[in-house]
Amino acid sequence: MQEFTINNYLEIKRSAAPSFSFDRTKIAYLHNETGTFQLYLMNVDGTNIEQLTFYQEPLSFAAFSPVKNEILFGMAEGGNEKTQFYLLNVETRQIKQLTTNLNAMHRLGSWTRDGTTISYASNITNGTDFHIYTLNLETEKETCVYNQPGWHEALSFSPDGTKIGIAKITSISQQELFIIDLLTKEEIYRIKGKEKSQYGSPIWLNNNREFYFIHNDGTDFMNIHLFNLETKQFTPLLSFNWDIEGATLTRDNNHLALLINEEGYSILKIYETATWKELPSLSFPKGITNSLSWSKNSTHLAFTFESATKPCDIWTWNKETNETKQLTFTKINIPLETFIEPQLIRYPSFDDLSIPAFLYLPKNKTNAPALVTIHGGPEGQYTPNFTPLFQYFLSKGYAIIAPNVRGSTGYGKKYLALDDREKRMDSVKDLEYLHIYLQQVKEIDSNKVALWGGSYGGFMVLAGLTFQPDLWVAGVDIVGISNFVTFLQNTSPYRRALREEEYGSLEKDKKFLESISPFNFIEQIKSPLMIIHGSNDPRVPLTEAEQIHHKLKELGRDVQLLVYPDEGHGLAKLKNRLDAYPKVAEFLEKHFEII
Repeated sequence: MQEFTINNYLEIKRSAAPSFSFDRTKIAYLHNETGTFQLYLMNVDGTNIEQLTFYQEPLSFAAFSPVKNEILFGMAEGGNEKTQFYLLNVETRQIKQLTTNLNAMHRLGSWTRDGTTISYASNITNGTDFHIYTLNLETEKETCVYNQPGWHEALSFSPDGTKIGIAKITSISQQELFIIDLLTKEEIYRIKGKEKSQYGSPIWLNNNREFYFIHNDGTDFMNIHLFNLETKQFTPLLSFNWDIEGATLTRDNNHLALLINEEGYSILKIYETATWKELPSLSFPKGITNSLSWSKNSTHLAFTFESATKPCDIWTWNKETNETKQLTFTKINIPLETFIEPQLIRYPSFDDLSIPAFLYLPKNKTNAPALVTIHGGPEGQYTPNFTPLFQYFLSKGYAIIAPNVRGSTGYGKKYLALDDREKRMDSVKDLEYLHIYLQQVKEIDSNKVALWGGSYGGFMVLAGLTFQPDLWVAGVDIVGISNFVTFLQNTSPYRRALREEEYGSLEKDKKFLESISPFNFIEQIKSPLMIIHGSNDPRVPLTEAEQIHHKLKELGRDVQLLVYPDEGHGLAKLKNRLDAYPKVAEFLEKHFEII
């Protein structure tokens, strides 16, 4: 059987973010054929694919104008997340830069329905507060429509362009939703829960006075309501024992598409809004669906689909014929039958809490070494999407376990709150009890288990190696937090308040933050560690990696640090992944063999 290298796996591409042209003849999307996500265009039937941008830096989004043959896209430099906006004319291929302050972040909201104006949030004023702006693309006039302190996000315009939704974000689990009159810049109505609650963007009806929105106020899971601005009446519509994580409405208001997160898998449901009758389900295997986008004439829905064994591609669904069609086809030289689906398992933690996890077992292998991979966030969730790197490790005979420890999203807001502040180390204990569970899995050698994680998952790697030093044979920390005090002191100013709400404040909780920081107990680390970080990381500063690398070197420990000067919070460029991950594979192979 042919042997495939790690590079063969890393070079598998993906498509993302489909957006219909105003006349439904074209679809714009992002694809990483060149090693970074660039803008592509194809006919609505998937033919005549063209690459439209050729930058070294990856694009973060792309969206067709609702009325013109123009595409708005965003791009930042070197991973610094200071996104700038650009407008590409599809006919002339000319590109116009719309924002020019390279020291500010710009976070897109939406287009007005007439295509004249976009909304966005920016910290241009002081680097900390995100105010809300509109930009008229015809006159190039920028207007600040909301300038109160705090982190705010621009949401959707009403169909007539006179109102806009705004979210105030105190933490990932605590938000407020309010509507602003753009003529007077006055607040019309604010939706604020009696407890910590999350809110989705208003999904406006054509009458300009009603909108759907998803939320979890007064309930454990995100459900959907209708709100009437004139009567101030809330009407509950649909709820499930899982989160609604996405919703989009046809232009004619007749059909609503919902994405339900069921145990980490995406369930796409489509409803007739007149009767709330569900249309026949789309026949897909278990997987991950994202980026729902209706065509302007309300007949076609575009979306991405992927699974653990199928790369991410763009599909459409025809409402009139109930037919699905795959438009992009990722080129794969590795046989699909060699890819492995995970098992969804649950294991009991120290307090008998049931922790969900995805378990991948290599084929025809016993006593396999194992990688425990921990997601970031911490308010994140591991979902079984297509991860070529994991499929490579599986092909080498490693098992992979991806737990969604307490504090993960997708399992209700009570579960989400179980690692807040003083309960932080309970999620680390969940790793210890995962190791106990793995001792009972006959296919796994529990003496050869390593930790792998990025961002907050990187902290979990360091915490596992520090506070459970006898359990783990090695660790891979990617852009992780090593010391919560220095992290909060040095993270970008706009993020500090948001992160203090989750972890604790420097002013009130410094002793506690010190007590849970791996750096302060670094002498307890015995296992080899590899660290990967981007120089321009605005979230977790490079100093978090440098200080733990320097101290472990002083202690004579086995530690390596890879720093990439053109990256930020993770490795966005293929050339850097091709450099880093073969080194990680060599590192893991070496230390699994030693045991």
